[in-house]
Amino acid sequence: MFGVVTNRQILQALADLTVKVDILMTEQAGIDAAAQEIQADVTRENTALAAIQAEIATLQAGNPALDLSGLQAAVGQLDQATAAEQAAVPPPA
Repeated sequence: MFGVVTNRQILQALADLTVKVDILMTEQAGIDAAAQEIQADVTRENTALAAIQAEIATLQAGNPALDLSGLQAAVGQLDQATAAEQAAVPPPA
């Protein structure tokens, strides 16, 4: 059914497989690096978002008559976008 397989053919098949595995590992390393970069960006976004929310709270406390609902809504949308971005990236292993 398979015929005679020589040692040379087996070694060539192993060499071909090794090349393919090396390519896949290189690609995976690139994907992992991109995922880590996105996760770092999300962390920075969360930090900035917390600072913005704190500033809004300070403004509101100092000026209760101000209508900050538009700003709060925009921050809420940013929070949702950040959460969606974070959900798209698996946590680092």
